[in-house]
Amino acid sequence: MSTIKDTALLAITAALAAHTIVSLVYGPAAKSAPPPAIAEATAVRVAEPTATPLASIPDAPISPGKHARLDLAFCIDTTGSMQGEINTVKAKVKSMVAKLSSGQPKPVVRVGLVAYRDTGDAYVTRVFPFSADIDKVVKDISALDADGGGDGPEAVDQGLHAALNELQWDSGKKTARLLYVIGDAPPHEDSNLTAEARTAAAKKICVSAISCQGLDGYGAEGLKPFREIAALTNGTFEELAYRQELVDSEGHRATLVVSGGKTYSVKSTDKDAWKSGATDLVAHGEAVPVPSLQGATNGTIIPSGSDASVICGVNTAGTVRVVDSGRIDNNMEDVMLKGAQDLMSKLSK
Repeated sequence: MSTIKDTALLAITAALAAHTIVSLVYGPAAKSAPPPAIAEATAVRVAEPTATPLASIPDAPISPGKHARLDLAFCIDTTGSMQGEINTVKAKVKSMVAKLSSGQPKPVVRVGLVAYRDTGDAYVTRVFPFSADIDKVVKDISALDADGGGDGPEAVDQGLHAALNELQWDSGKKTARLLYVIGDAPPHEDSNLTAEARTAAAKKICVSAISCQGLDGYGAEGLKPFREIAALTNGTFEELAYRQELVDSEGHRATLVVSGGKTYSVKSTDKDAWKSGATDLVAHGEAVPVPSLQGATNGTIIPSGSDASVICGVNTAGTVRVVDSGRIDNNMEDVMLKGAQDLMSKLSK
């Protein structure tokens, strides 16, 4: 039988589900994209790619005692709604490289970045060359901010083209090459990301895509280009998880995770469990979809149903506080670190 505390947390989560989705998806910096459908939440599952991957794994394993090498690049949308994710890259790149450099095998890591916007903005692409001096990289990208865009699709293809062709990738046989494409809007309809995937595969560059809050609003067709380029280059496709904390007047706390346009209540007592993402949380029984609401009355909050998945009689005005940290409180660092570590592990086998 659920405890009173569990019931209270479930009620808090349900009562503020709509507020959370609106605050994350329709914040002041949001793009004018079609809104995500607010439907019954299900686990975020990435479909198995139908495309045949083009080989992009380094040619030779690293011998014991030899230094591995990793070229790590970010191709990131820097239009108006992306400030939180830009801040994450700026804040976390140094610690992420430090963690990678302490792994096995210990790689020599170079970092580069391409910022992209769209035609008519202050720039379409801006390239920051590879460097092993991470302090210099952090300094170079410190002035990056979010601006422009606003019309939905962005110059994703031009950003990719610049990242693949203007960055000077190490072509050594024992170098791992990983490019993260990070965005919340699809490419324009006349873009050809398949051609860019062929270029990446020819250079043995693994391209992984990270879907930020808002991309899900374009539906399956909006997600498709990102899924395909990842599948074609042996990369991964991930939907970021965004955390929000709720606190009621009695101090009861609940953690929400929004991912792929759906909202989940985190059951795990591990404060960092949410960083594994919604798919992993649901698969391990550590998160459940936010309950559906059945009306709003002046009565008490009553969980019902065999699994307490329906809330009746909602009236929480003035009793719940939302601890909103915005889009910066996401699991991007964990997603990127795992992807880089997985790729490096293939070199040591």
